[in-house]
Amino acid sequence: MRDPEKLKEEMDERNRKILDVAFELFVDKKIEAVSMGDIARAADVGRATLFRYYPSKLELVIAVCADQWKRYLDGLDERRPISSVHDIPAIDRLRFTMDSYIDMYQNHKALLKYNDNFNYYVTHEGKNNDQLVDFHSSLYSVDTRLHMMYEKARVDKTIRTDIPEAEFMRVTVHSMMTACAHYAEGFIWGSDDNKDYTDELIMIKEMILDYATKGIK
Repeated sequence: MRDPEKLKEEMDERNRKILDVAFELFVDKKIEAVSMGDIARAADVGRATLFRYYPSKLELVIAVCADQWKRYLDGLDERRPISSVHDIPAIDRLRFTMDSYIDMYQNHKALLKYNDNFNYYVTHEGKNNDQLVDFHSSLYSVDTRLHMMYEKARVDKTIRTDIPEAEFMRVTVHSMMTACAHYAEGFIWGSDDNKDYTDELIMIKEMILDYATKGIK
């Protein structure tokens, strides 16, 4: 009888390879164009094995996104623990968030590209909330930080809170991320391939910060 710990280790390694290979293919060819057969061949596993791990392509797509965000956010948490947010003025927390997305544009374009394609894909695939539980769990860190930032702003008045929290996040944080994703994809009118558009993203960041502090004295 095989050692259960050794078997689990092998299964985890196989899953790690499936997730990594799927991410690379989804970024390179877009989610819609990649089949489960493509992933099985690239990961060097049988189709039956792949489907034992992920019964559907949608489940794999969601698992890949959750995995990539968790790994990225775990790295951020190591550099700046959630507990430290209490000591940071809301405006500095917002500025740090904007800069984090610009850093993603510079150093993690693949994740931005995948996330943009992911949002489109899951919206049109008829997903249900139960399938997104792990994905939302992977975003716990960033969601918590942003909520703490908004609550901090109610006290320190460094960014506006006259707008409902969800709306504020859409027109600031989410808008910045969308801009960075579109620049990473090259979906910008008149843009050149392989040109660094960091300066333009900084301009967008400053416009968002102006909006976020409008009326603040």
